[in-house]
Amino acid sequence: MKNVESNVPEHLRVHVVYLYKGRLSKSQLKKIGRTRTTYVTIAKLFTKEGGRLVGEGIAACSTGDRPSRKVGRAVAVGRALAAYHA
Repeated sequence: MKNVESNVPEHLRVHVVYLYKGRLSKSQLKKIGRTRTTYVTIAKLFTKEGGRLVGEGIAACSTGDRPSRKVGRAVAVGRALAAYHA
């Protein structure tokens, strides 16, 4: 799998957070739109100058999925880039 962060423009930085069932609140699950998931990866794009949030992407495992940080990071960063370019 190609490193998706190589696609991030130079003027942006990526912050990734991995959450699992013990660290997820009900309000976070409602925000994601899934109440039964156990693993979530959230990627946020910020400008390097000023630190303004310009894109966010979320990847959530289904109950039948096998969790992988590498795949979750790739999906979440890809979605954050798509939100940035939209």
